[in-house]
Amino acid sequence: QDDEDLEAELEAALEEQEAEWEEDDDEDEEEEDMAEPDDEERGSDFDEDDEEPEKPPEPWMLPLPEVTNNIYLKSYFPVLKWNPNKAFGPADRRIWVVDHFAKSFYCLDAKGKTRRQHDANKLLQLERNVMDPRRARLMFFDAAKSYEIVFPSNDERERFYETGSSIRPAIRVYAPSLTKPDTAVDGGSTTTTIDGTKENAVVQKVPNPFKKTGELLDRELQGRCKINSSKVQDEPVSVWCGTFNMCGSPPPRDSSSLESWMPKGKYDLYAVCTQECSYQKKEGEWFAFVQEYLGKDYLTLASMQLWDITVVVLCRKKCLLKITNVEGSTKATLHKEKCGMKGAAGICLRFHNTSMAFISCHLAARLERTKMRKINVEEIVNQIQLANKDCDLSSQFHHVFWMGDMNYRVEMENAEAAPLIDSKKYAELLSQDQLLNEIDEGNILYGFKEAPITFPPTYRYKKGSSDYMNDRGRSPSYTDRILVKSMSNTTIKCTGYGAADVHTSEHMPVYATYVVRCVRPHMNCFHRDQEPRPQFEFSEIVFEDQNHLMFRKPMVMIYSPFSEHPHKGKSSKTSTMKPSFTGDLLPGPIKCSVQMTEYLERHALVIIFRDLAEPREDKMFRGAAVMELQGRVLYDEEQEVSLDVLCLSRKVGVIKCKFKVTNYGYTPPPGGAPGRVPKEALMDEE
Repeated sequence: QDDEDLEAELEAALEEQEAEWEEDDDEDEEEEDMAEPDDEERGSDFDEDDEEPEKPPEPWMLPLPEVTNNIYLKSYFPVLKWNPNKAFGPADRRIWVVDHFAKSFYCLDAKGKTRRQHDANKLLQLERNVMDPRRARLMFFDAAKSYEIVFPSNDERERFYETGSSIRPAIRVYAPSLTKPDTAVDGGSTTTTIDGTKENAVVQKVPNPFKKTGELLDRELQGRCKINSSKVQDEPVSVWCGTFNMCGSPPPRDSSSLESWMPKGKYDLYAVCTQECSYQKKEGEWFAFVQEYLGKDYLTLASMQLWDITVVVLCRKKCLLKITNVEGSTKATLHKEKCGMKGAAGICLRFHNTSMAFISCHLAARLERTKMRKINVEEIVNQIQLANKDCDLSSQFHHVFWMGDMNYRVEMENAEAAPLIDSKKYAELLSQDQLLNEIDEGNILYGFKEAPITFPPTYRYKKGSSDYMNDRGRSPSYTDRILVKSMSNTTIKCTGYGAADVHTSEHMPVYATYVVRCVRPHMNCFHRDQEPRPQFEFSEIVFEDQNHLMFRKPMVMIYSPFSEHPHKGKSSKTSTMKPSFTGDLLPGPIKCSVQMTEYLERHALVIIFRDLAEPREDKMFRGAAVMELQGRVLYDEEQEVSLDVLCLSRKVGVIKCKFKVTNYGYTPPPGGAPGRVPKEALMDEE
């Protein structure tokens, strides 16, 4: 979309929601997860006049001293304006202030003068950079451009993120200490008023952000603020995924026909993928069609196109403020002389704290080209550049949705297959399906799952007809597929998988629907109980098996979303198939910037292996292992775990990790402000 069109739509979306936000200032917000029953559920004789009016909820108020955790609650943040050249100077110094009681963000200059002020309900995105653990980006509706800032530490960035998230009226945060004890009956959510008036005011001693002397200032927290809190740490998000090889034909003119594939207005996210979308007479025609079809209640987050392969992701307007880190990438496969112009386009995003990637692919055709399709998949997985560029896409996201015309065939003659299709014995057809057999043998897409197929083969139809074409006596096939790979500590449910009765192409379009539980922002600053601050200390990372490539100069890197990264280590062995990392050559302790165990257990450590002897950066990657933290945040216990190492979407080895989780004795400086301000972020001159 053009910037002007997108800005106009965003402004319209904001105006629609501001009325709701103003209501939140007067009464408690209704539970977002509770759906209003439709007329059929209420009964045909339902009369709204007969319904007793609901009593307004009792206001829920808590005194400020009882709910704040002074170790984590912070309002003043010395930062640097991001400079791509990394040559920071005095002019780059800023102070960002988060004011709970005014529900505002302030940007101050080096002398403490306010440069900008923005209301919290104008904040479009508060985005944490994936590669740099200290960077963040803020985008406001009423600002001409976004703010890219660098914090002194990852700890400081996390404090800013949770403090800023807590005052956003469109965001419901995970803060059980703020929630009514009896809210389980209505979903565990509350709009809480924090009372800091009169005797409930709090005075904090904080380091003077404008001085290098270590001088402490008194900061008074006084007033009242409202926070949308929940006892439930995740939010259900409905996701629709669809793929359609259009064979160069335009979409059906009859919208009711398209509705059977892509229902309007039913889902929070739509990921629409096409192949052979060559009917377009002008650039972006298909994307504009999808946006117009879904209507004004949806916004296009991103769209990507490689030749005639497309992917576009749209969201409900009300979900827009919960989505960050939207990126896109494409990858053209090699061997065009053999398999034509094939490849993939991908888009990733983060919904609250849950990451997702959507891949639209078109692989080599013909029954006999199974090995070529395997090569296509490996190229796409390894070279689609999304989010963490040090890792391939199969090992870094909470959920990866892989869809497209994968061109895998049923290895069966048509004479044998036809009666099975007529009698709907699809399981017997699928016993000869190339894709399922390749996955079962571990050749491609390790860890990806597909919902049970209960529909007929999607290829090859006569255009405009529900009859199959005689394809040289071969069986119709399930070329169009949707698969998903999810981390084991996440929650996702497939609610539908089918093919739509649309026959404008030789392929039937396929769709899959899901409910994904997305992790809300966690409020350490309003977590009443002080818990240990964990750190992960590894004593051994050893390859038990490895069948991919020899490591000439092995290196290990560990990424996490809650600490400084990457943590790097080197192997004592060189020119080996089984590197080992022990002792001083291991990555250093991974110190967590959060204390809430339930948050940590919904995330993972990504352990990446590289070969530094490889002269080309894009050839160094040798695989990655994911250590989900569910059930592993156990203090002072020696733990051992075996993890699969994946590369090019295949399992290439197994590592054994030994580690211990300890409380690293975090002691805040006077006044409870976490972390120290580095010299380059201090305001006054020498």
